[in-house]
Amino acid sequence: MVKRMLFGGLCVISAIAAVSATVFAASTLTERIEGGRMTVLKTDVPTGRFLCVEHHSWYPVLKSDLRGLQPGDIVRVEPQANGDTRLIRLRTAADELGSTEK
Repeated sequence: MVKRMLFGGLCVISAIAAVSATVFAASTLTERIEGGRMTVLKTDVPTGRFLCVEHHSWYPVLKSDLRGLQPGDIVRVEPQANGDTRLIRLRTAADELGSTEK
């Protein structure tokens, strides 16, 4: 009987740990995906940086990546091996406004 109780308790603890790990992994993935997205508020092409709405910070990127960038564009910043930072436009402001996504 004691063995059965210990085995049952071990199964319950294992199930709780598995569910907790799954929830934690899912939340971290969502945070990583959302954390990588930035909304452009303003660009400063001469200095090669842009102001992020979410972080209220200026981020330096390649000046060539700022061409054509508009306030409201959704971007992702990718550090490169050579030390430069590339800016990838994910969606334009017009696409974002026209989206039915909530």
